Amino acid sequence: MPVMSGSELLTFVRATSSEIQTVLLTAYSDIEQIQKAISASIQSLLFKPWTRESLKAEINKAFDIWNVRRENRILTSRIDAMLREAGDFQKNLFASSIPAIPNLQIDVSFIPVETFHCGGDFFEFRRGANNNVFVILGDVSGHGLKSAMVAVMLKTAMDDLLNSNPKLPEHPELFLSALNAYYYRLLKSAPEILVGIAVLNINTDTGQLVLAIAGLPSILRMHREEAEMISSGNPMLGAFLEANFSKIERQFSPGDHLFIYTDGLIESVPHFYSMGDKEIISIVRSEIEKPIEHMVSAFRATLPEACFTDDVSLISIRYCSEKSGE
Repeated sequence: MPVMSGSELLTFVRATSSEIQTVLLTAYSDIEQIQKAISASIQSLLFKPWTRESLKAEINKAFDIWNVRRENRILTSRIDAMLREAGDFQKNLFASSIPAIPNLQIDVSFIPVETFHCGGDFFEFRRGANNNVFVILGDVSGHGLKSAMVAVMLKTAMDDLLNSNPKLPEHPELFLSALNAYYYRLLKSAPEILVGIAVLNINTDTGQLVLAIAGLPSILRMHREEAEMISSGNPMLGAFLEANFSKIERQFSPGDHLFIYTDGLIESVPHFYSMGDKEIISIVRSEIEKPIEHMVSAFRATLPEACFTDDVSLISIRYCSEKSGE
């Protein structure tokens, strides 16, 4: 060819369509052309002199590889579509539990890992007797469909426990103990799957806040412009059958904010990075009056490469004054 060499043609073809299979036919001595062809990701290499049989074999091999790659693309597309459907189902299932509650403004952001579209984070809101509100945020270890299935299974388990004992929401530590025993026995064959969870009971009449945290990051409480990171040493669900869980009590007053989140919001596992309390509080202060999506974006921008590497959930609860509407 007078205008370009064979390796240049292969480079052009590869840039035009990555699906085309390419074979280079060249002499042993043409090292430069061979190097360029390898850089162009050729499918195979034939040296002169060549035979009809060898050329036919390489063409058949290239065709077989093209078919395999085509089938892989179709399967990948189908799997991606199924994961998206699972993610949509999961979002609708959990979002349906967000109630309208007098005196409380509740906002939720739920973002599964982009690759899988569904994940192991889950949340639940329930209105109880005597103006109590029960809030749950959980994080199943791992990613993708398996974690999502465990999360849905846990929701079913929680429904069973709460229906059988309506008083459990008033005692978050007892709820965690019961859920841990249920979960431990159910998945004792898969000890690698653990669950971080935070449960809160808020009385909107008295402002009494009772909470228990097991394996989730600290809960941030903004009270009269003061920030408190609330944490506990409770183990994750599924770690020990006879685990003991403790509770923490606080007062939740008009104007106060609670922020409950999973570790994907503040950590980047591949980079061994985790935000400190001061940084978390600083971001929340700067974004507290904006929609929750702005706050999530601010956290994302602070992480290495401005990227989430895990499922992310953030719940914001603001105690409003019923009279003033604030």
